[in-house]
Amino acid sequence: MTAPDWMYRSLFGNSLHDWTVAAGSALVAIAAILVLRSVVVQRLSALAARTETLVDDALVELARSVRRTFVVVIVLCVAGLWLDFSPRVHDLLRAAAIVVAVLQGARSGTRLVSWWLEHYSQRHGDLDRTTLTALGIAAKVVVWVTLLLIGAENLGFETKGLLTGLGIGGIALALALQNIFADLFAALSIVLDKPFIVGDTIGVDDFEGAVEHIGLKSTRVTSINGEQVVFANTDLLKSRVRNLSRRQGRRLVFTVSIDPATKSGPLAQVPQIMADVVGAEPRAALRRCHLVGAGVRGFDIETAILIPHPEYNQALDVRQAILLEFYSRLEREDIALARPPGVFASRAGPV
Repeated sequence: MTAPDWMYRSLFGNSLHDWTVAAGSALVAIAAILVLRSVVVQRLSALAARTETLVDDALVELARSVRRTFVVVIVLCVAGLWLDFSPRVHDLLRAAAIVVAVLQGARSGTRLVSWWLEHYSQRHGDLDRTTLTALGIAAKVVVWVTLLLIGAENLGFETKGLLTGLGIGGIALALALQNIFADLFAALSIVLDKPFIVGDTIGVDDFEGAVEHIGLKSTRVTSINGEQVVFANTDLLKSRVRNLSRRQGRRLVFTVSIDPATKSGPLAQVPQIMADVVGAEPRAALRRCHLVGAGVRGFDIETAILIPHPEYNQALDVRQAILLEFYSRLEREDIALARPPGVFASRAGPV
């Protein structure tokens, strides 16, 4: 079937037939893209709700980020390239399509960054909000700069000189702000590697305290004495940080001295008495109990117990209960402690 003659009349350098084909193709392409976007969002949203994977969630966010206006402009520009226009008009249409594509790419990339950071924050509730915002800004800047450079290259601009200038300027800026950047990267390492989180009790050298805030440059820790100590993130990672909140329990070692006049028979019963006392205490487990020394001050019985709880006050309560029951058993067995008083010593060992 041939088109009527009036369809081949010229309008702005193109026949009505060419205009109709270009417009119809554009409308079909726009409708197909928007319908596909809607179907992808609906189907993938239902799938993402039933799965634990992140790929389908990311695809849903990408589909939702597609803006209808951008789709219409890009399709119309591409359709216009098939019509017979002057090279200048074709260049303008191509440039418009590239600019809108860059804007759409930036919109999708920044939305994906925001979604990922929000998802990461929900799964790791300890993530500091300031750090999260800074990471988001840095990632979005990288997305924008990358897409702008790609767009400029496709528009015919020379980007090698710009890249060289950015590289030299970046090196100079990094040298001038190297201490700040070091703390920023240290903060990123703390947030992602998580040697400790907000609320943990940490030990740095002889200092112990609870982590109150993890910032971009420093970490604030409140000591057991109440004062706030500020650590530079770089210095903190260079130190040997002990995360006291993550230990499985506390190991306590203490020594009890028995009267040197005690006979061998009763003395041999002392480790067993301690074992019975610790065995009756559900909050502790016996690791060892032995006679480790003898001298003028008495016989030294050393005991090691494990308390499966990191709280130090609870560990002291358990040890106190064990010692009180142990002394009571010694009294019943008529076994005396070493004299003069004050020879009892105790020490807490590491986990």
